[in-house]
Amino acid sequence: MIKLHIKLFATIRLDIGFGETHIESPKAIDIIEMLTIVSAKINFDLIDKLLENGKMIPGVIILVDGKNIYHLSNLETVIDKDSTIAIFPAAAGG
Repeated sequence: MIKLHIKLFATIRLDIGFGETHIESPKAIDIIEMLTIVSAKINFDLIDKLLENGKMIPGVIILVDGKNIYHLSNLETVIDKDSTIAIFPAAAGG
């Protein structure tokens, strides 16, 4: 069983009212699967918030154990061990 500690930041945290959750998976999962599971658990569509046309919106940052998925395999990054996932939506303002 893979245990994931999910940390949510910025507008996601404001929208849902909390900043952390946990999920478990019986098998290795990729980022899209992880986002789908977390979205169902927190009742908030992370895929709609973070992706557009199947790609990450510019400015979105997803870290797996402190490593940006941009430097791994992007959305195809496979999580196959207990990990901490940090999710930052695109920032806006100026």
